Amino acid sequence: MSKSIAIIGSGEMAVIIADEARRMGIVSHSFSNNPTDRVLGHSDQHHDVDIFNVHELVSICQDLSVSGVISTTELTVSIAAKVAHEMGLNGMPVSVSEMVTDKGLVREKVSKITSIKQPIYNILNIGEKLPQIQKYPVVVKPTAMGGKRGVSVVGSDNELQAAIEYSIENMPASMTRIIIESYVWGKKEYSVESLSFNGSHKVIQITEKITSGPPNCVELGHMQPAEVPDKIRRKIECTIPELLTAVGVDNTSAHTEIKLVGDDIYLIELNARLGGDHISYPLTGLSTGYPYIQGAIAVAMGDYEEPDTDKFDRNACGVIFVTKQTSEVKHLFDECEQYPWLYKKNKISEELKEIINNQAFDTNYMIYKSNEGLPQEIKRLLVKQ
Repeated sequence: MSKSIAIIGSGEMAVIIADEARRMGIVSHSFSNNPTDRVLGHSDQHHDVDIFNVHELVSICQDLSVSGVISTTELTVSIAAKVAHEMGLNGMPVSVSEMVTDKGLVREKVSKITSIKQPIYNILNIGEKLPQIQKYPVVVKPTAMGGKRGVSVVGSDNELQAAIEYSIENMPASMTRIIIESYVWGKKEYSVESLSFNGSHKVIQITEKITSGPPNCVELGHMQPAEVPDKIRRKIECTIPELLTAVGVDNTSAHTEIKLVGDDIYLIELNARLGGDHISYPLTGLSTGYPYIQGAIAVAMGDYEEPDTDKFDRNACGVIFVTKQTSEVKHLFDECEQYPWLYKKNKISEELKEIINNQAFDTNYMIYKSNEGLPQEIKRLLVKQ
């Protein structure tokens, strides 16, 4: 009998997971009652069900005898953990899954780790009196949303209330807390893609981000591998496992966002799921030669074997989103088909849109890949950034 996996969610990450499961010979079952399900036609069977009804999910998964359960977004992290737990399958501890999407709780867990720094922060319950901010600028954001939704950087008391209202507008009614933290001045943002299995953590790749900066800090592109000194890379590879252990993250993929200020690593966010915006797929696979999504599936199935990162490829790859904020890349986007480094071009419209949160699939973008280092055409563009 073929093994099968339950995919909780139906968006782009569900599509990617379903496609990779098929390549592994694993039957995929997707779960969602979203009328815009993108996973339809990709998963082997889709189940129209309220994903918040864990009892029903468990009942269906038991009838199907699924071998693993995997999440696709912050929203589904805890759901997947609960279903896996009820079925006796490999998964994140339920108690950890219930707190790991809360940025404030994660900061508390990490506070005693000396190898990583954190911004000064306040947690604000909606309706409470505004805190006294000692120093601006600060970042205002929901405690549990991804994709830069509801995020803004403000520089004065006069802007603070509007930023809080913006966060509230971009989070569900069930969410009641906002985090206000000091803005970390650093030239670059990075994310760290990792896999955790039975108490062991492995850094797979480090991604360098191209961002818009304040006020919304939207991600405009990603590059792999990140250009960081070997000393800093080794420090990241030691620090991230320590962080994941402190929080209790296990049996999952993780996407940890950091900033580097000199030799110091600052935690921006920890996400106990696959990174979106093309980072986990296809970039991590293109740069390393390691099928990262398949690794995450294997973790959920209990079949994971830790890879030897010393044997990974060292390809240069990345994605650049072509928006109003990156209008200078439009000319290269128009002619990129002529270059051997082009992996994929996605053209939505001739008109360039300004984006205020991450829109990895619904905007113009080009993905490049080269085994001869960063392409000169891309390098020239980045120098101008």
